[in-house]
Amino acid sequence: MNREAGSDRTGFAVRRHPAGSSAGRWWRILAVLAVVATAVVAGWWLLTGDLFAVAQVETGGYRFTERSRLESCLESLLGRNIWTLKGSDVTVAMADLPWVREVDMQRHLPNHLYLDLREWRPLVTVDGVGDGTRPRVLVGDGRVLAFPESLVAPALPVLVGVAVAPDSTGVSCLPPHERDQVLALLAAVESTGLEAHVPVDFVVAREQGYAIVLAGDAGTLLVGREHFARRLERYMMARDHLDQGLEVDLRFRDRVTVRRRGS
Repeated sequence: MNREAGSDRTGFAVRRHPAGSSAGRWWRILAVLAVVATAVVAGWWLLTGDLFAVAQVETGGYRFTERSRLESCLESLLGRNIWTLKGSDVTVAMADLPWVREVDMQRHLPNHLYLDLREWRPLVTVDGVGDGTRPRVLVGDGRVLAFPESLVAPALPVLVGVAVAPDSTGVSCLPPHERDQVLALLAAVESTGLEAHVPVDFVVAREQGYAIVLAGDAGTLLVGREHFARRLERYMMARDHLDQGLEVDLRFRDRVTVRRRGS
């Protein structure tokens, strides 16, 4: 191997990239600006263009809501931009419809809305409320609503002995503590399948708690103010061994006490 005399170093050649020209950088900047400008124009068109103004609103089936009032609420959504319209905006528009519990909104581009209305279900008829022209019924948030005139009132149990007062909006309601107890009791009646065995005629609020009066003189169940499901399950296990027309006291743990009514 030959080395040049007087040299003991090895040199390395390094490839250098040519410096980019300023013209190339400006073209890249202009390209980015063009993309941003296009996005801004497209966004402005989506949010303000007439093509996306709501022109049609449809709903799914409903039963208790008054048609004319619903159509008035739906008209307030026409002309709104379909992209900026939020579910909360629809909820506000439906606020004057007392039977509407929830609304699910679906967008069908470019300008069509579909609303799935979920309504409250009447639970019991409330005795002694209203002017007598239409039955008042309790719904799941504790409000007491007039049953629609256009429908035949269902054969619901009658809630007796409760206090009903208007809330801040003027709508009749059960007071919160009684609302929670009544709704829990009705949920227990449903979950235990009591009415599959015998219908309920009355739910009576008494000083010592609630009583369930069964149809056909089948008896009265005293359930107090708590543990409703547990107490009704106890009755369901014992019912085949009980006579008709008894007052069945379920308020004491692990016991079923019976007596003839009036005794």
